[in-house]
Amino acid sequence: MNTHNNKLLCFFGHHKCATQWIQGILREIANEMGLVYGHAHNEEIFNYDLQEFLKQRKFDIFSYTNAKYQYIKDFHNFRGFHVIRDPRDIVVSAYYSHLYSHPVDNYDQLKEEREILQKVSKDDGLMQEIEFNQGVLEDMESWNYNQDHVMEIKLEDLSRDSYATFVDIFRFLGIVSESRPTYQERWNYLLAITSRKTQEKLLNNPIINVSLTKIPYETALGIIYENRFQKKTKGRTIGTEDVKSHYRKGVAGDWKNHFNDEHIKVFKKKYSNLLIKLGYENDDNW
Repeated sequence: MNTHNNKLLCFFGHHKCATQWIQGILREIANEMGLVYGHAHNEEIFNYDLQEFLKQRKFDIFSYTNAKYQYIKDFHNFRGFHVIRDPRDIVVSAYYSHLYSHPVDNYDQLKEEREILQKVSKDDGLMQEIEFNQGVLEDMESWNYNQDHVMEIKLEDLSRDSYATFVDIFRFLGIVSESRPTYQERWNYLLAITSRKTQEKLLNNPIINVSLTKIPYETALGIIYENRFQKKTKGRTIGTEDVKSHYRKGVAGDWKNHFNDEHIKVFKKKYSNLLIKLGYENDDNW
């Protein structure tokens, strides 16, 4: 395993928790640093044995985007971050995604779900999605939120101030400078980048794989900027909705605009304790 600072760097996410957006940023970070990026969206990819899967591959940064704690609980030689979202917003986001934008090729269960959603009202569709996303919410329920080597992040914080939050994440992972880089550090960074890019240009297989231990935080900020909501949506501002876009709206708490009294009643019965555990509610009086 070609780990960075002898530790694999990991991102753990869940369905409808901005995993594509975060992965896009991580891929660019890996490319900038000359690191190897890997991804598994479910446990079938690694044949239900994540440790063995990673031993056989030379990943430096790895994303597990429908994360189940049971597959990482005995795996400790990594440093990572885990992103969650208000479960009610997950349901609303999933409703529109499953109805319109999410690919259904080679995903029979989701294809069947789309066919159901197309036949029912929005209110019934949201009720259907509360049931359909049970596995996702159970994964969030069973996660261990007290791991010293895993930084816990709420998508709401990441969306509200993506620049500061991502820099905090990257500092936790140890891949960006803690302060403004010195001239010597900038010079070393430029030399390493130039060496790698030159080899990539001249050779299909570089003689020396020049990887970086850290990048300047302003370089990370530039990558985050290039992946901002407005650019992903070709100029649409946060809060302006396109129900057929993967990046539909980008607003936290949007469930309040979609849940009716019956949705709230059912959700409280099934997931009130989860909302309290994750810190989205203090009690069930919402």
